[in-house]
Amino acid sequence: MKIISSILLMLMSAGLTTCGILLWKRREGTNDYSRHIQAILSWLSAFFTLIFNVRTWHGTTTTDAPFFEPEHTFVPLLIQATFFFYPLEVIRPTISRSSVYALLLTPLLSLVLIGMCAGIKYTPIYTYADLWNHIGEFNVWFRLLTLTVMLFYCFSLFLVPYDWRKSSADKKFILRYATGFCLIGVLHFCIQMSHSHWFVLAHQLVWFAFFLSVCWYELKERLLVPKDATVATTQETEQEQEPATAVLEYEELQGCETENKGLWERITHLLDHDEMWRDPNLSLISLSESLGSNRTYVENAFKQNTGTTFIKYITKRRIDYVTSEQESNPENDIHELFNYVGYRQRSTAWRNFQKITGLTPTEFIEKLKASPTN
Repeated sequence: MKIISSILLMLMSAGLTTCGILLWKRREGTNDYSRHIQAILSWLSAFFTLIFNVRTWHGTTTTDAPFFEPEHTFVPLLIQATFFFYPLEVIRPTISRSSVYALLLTPLLSLVLIGMCAGIKYTPIYTYADLWNHIGEFNVWFRLLTLTVMLFYCFSLFLVPYDWRKSSADKKFILRYATGFCLIGVLHFCIQMSHSHWFVLAHQLVWFAFFLSVCWYELKERLLVPKDATVATTQETEQEQEPATAVLEYEELQGCETENKGLWERITHLLDHDEMWRDPNLSLISLSESLGSNRTYVENAFKQNTGTTFIKYITKRRIDYVTSEQESNPENDIHELFNYVGYRQRSTAWRNFQKITGLTPTEFIEKLKASPTN
């Protein structure tokens, strides 16, 4: 069993190191430091995995020690806090980074300094009977409090405000990241309270899968907006202006005589005035909730007024905007255009673009540049 665990840990360490290298090599092209942070976290995780492998052979791992030792209680608190840095860079809330980091780290540093540097004498706890007998001692409940605070920090990631206009990732990815983050924290808590080898193995596997998934998203899925953005600066002042053909098309649609004309007017107001068509998290359900209506009624309103479904309508509107802007200026960065119309994942943007135009974005741009009019 120890040999199998060691082989697994070595593979994990190599995989985490590779993830860090790939992220670091591809760190340019973003408006944030997310790939820098994730690369460093991958290397730190590889280092701790290697250390854990060494300690496994020497019989000094967490499973062989007393419950919630100071080293395994306070240090992981800071490690867990570093997991906040990546999603904060990706979400990019309106508040300043320095304020967020100060609010995030100050209470944790205080707990760690008190726990590690205050000269507290810690009672070894080997069984739940020991825990019950010493539960009233300061050193015991202080460690339990620290572990509880760690769990609170894990789940508080769900409370970070998300603004799709500023974020470079969709909300589904943020929620998946937060869920993985919480699962790692919960497993660490279970390890400290039980020292089960199964929890340790699950913790290592979840940790590895978590970093692999983030690395994959960064390198293959996340649609990046270049640093030298040009379109966005003009788009902010032209939010009410759309391609002439698209405006005529939508005005014609709004003029259709239907039984649910009032509902359709409310739909077009949300889509056009509030620009919900650009929201990467827009769905038939979320639109229906915003309207206070039933999804069946909303879907029927789209079919009656556009002759197509909600998904096809939104997809065509987004791709039509991208192609129109690209035709007016082939030098526009298509990644930025995709981001502007609500795409946060490369595969989704590419698939929808090819479905509507019959060409890949690269083929479309090459065709435009080869056109005599350009």
